[in-house]
Amino acid sequence: MPLLRREDYPDQLPRPEPVLEFQKELWDRSRDIEGVDIAWGDDIYQRIAIYPAPEPNGAVFAFIHGGRWTSGHKEAMAFMAPAFHDAGITFASLGHRLAPSTYDDGFPDLCNGIACLVANADRHGGDAQRVFVGGHSSGGHYAAQLAVTRDWQARHGLARDVIKGCLPISGVYDVSSDSDMGDWPPPCLAEGDDGREKSPLHRIAETPPPFLVTWGSDDYPFLIPQGKEFAQALKEAGCDVEELQVPGKTHFSILGESAAPGGEWSEHAVAWIERH
Repeated sequence: MPLLRREDYPDQLPRPEPVLEFQKELWDRSRDIEGVDIAWGDDIYQRIAIYPAPEPNGAVFAFIHGGRWTSGHKEAMAFMAPAFHDAGITFASLGHRLAPSTYDDGFPDLCNGIACLVANADRHGGDAQRVFVGGHSSGGHYAAQLAVTRDWQARHGLARDVIKGCLPISGVYDVSSDSDMGDWPPPCLAEGDDGREKSPLHRIAETPPPFLVTWGSDDYPFLIPQGKEFAQALKEAGCDVEELQVPGKTHFSILGESAAPGGEWSEHAVAWIERH
């Protein structure tokens, strides 16, 4: 199926104008990158986009867009793909339902998205045994939750270690009522949910796969200590963890500049995946 266009999507919840401008910029930068859209459900967000590497080496990197659980589109992440293609890594972008839908909709969507990606990987140059995940901001929250939990894989016929590594960027790792989020509760939580079971920091099971935990030096103030605390918890669980702080990057430029081809994060991430 052809990739969706921005105008194919319904209106999303209102966001500040600078956020909308940033999202439009990423759409514009992603528009001419060719890929394949695969629907696994009836909702327009229940789809994955796969951008095959011209000379694939089997590795697959699946990314989850951010947008505070309320906005964003999987196609706007395609600008990242060329950096991974140059190394033979197939790039994928996963859709999921957004607020007013909650975590109880969005996270299962991503579990189904991983299952769909695994089922289709070999058709697009990927190896289902070499799947890595990442995400930005709220997408980093979901990516980390996919990687550290072990209670969803069997329901989708997947191996417990289906995810071989996780690369969250400026992720939110604690959405619980004990977190330092200034505007708690976040929109991913249903009314009355304390968020603890939805927080990767509190859900680390067994020994997690390797992690590259990244943030910008000028990121949102509460995200930097969350990243450090999460990385420490991973280490205490026996995880192979690398922390990366990218100098001079904000919550948005850590993605728009650093994750673009030639950016500090994209070059680091490619080398990291190749080592793992």
